[in-house]
Amino acid sequence: MKRDSAFSFQKTTLMHIMDTIGLGLFVAACAYLIFNWSSLPAEVPKYFGMSMEILQYESKWTLFLFPMITFLIMIALQILEKHPDWHYFPIDIKNSNIEKEVKQSVLMISFIKNMSSLLLAILVWKTIHIAQGNNAILEGVIWSVVASIIIIPTLMTVIVALNEEKD
Repeated sequence: MKRDSAFSFQKTTLMHIMDTIGLGLFVAACAYLIFNWSSLPAEVPKYFGMSMEILQYESKWTLFLFPMITFLIMIALQILEKHPDWHYFPIDIKNSNIEKEVKQSVLMISFIKNMSSLLLAILVWKTIHIAQGNNAILEGVIWSVVASIIIIPTLMTVIVALNEEKD
């Protein structure tokens, strides 16, 4: 089926809440970076191992890569949210299920976008925290967030696909 580019979709309350939290986390991470800038050493941790041991140090200016990359990801995913017909749907869309599939697809993109903000906030906080000489706490949190970003959207897609096979 040819995807209808004129199909309109209203964001759900959950999506508005997620967007507000995601944007808030992005702004908070940027503010935290700016407010702690003067107390950071010239070099900050850049790479961490699986148990959060520091593998490499880099200039503190590299911390601005986190917000820049996250901002670009958020813009790209926001555009895809507005134009769900621009990205691939993993199942065949029929007129009878187009609204449900578009809603599911846009929800998944919104989730990934906002989890990116959460990951940014954790990485900025963690890097600054360690660079200031504090202990490496929340060791497993970063990996849990990364796993969530991968696993939850994948499960959502599989569940929708399995439900479609039943119909």
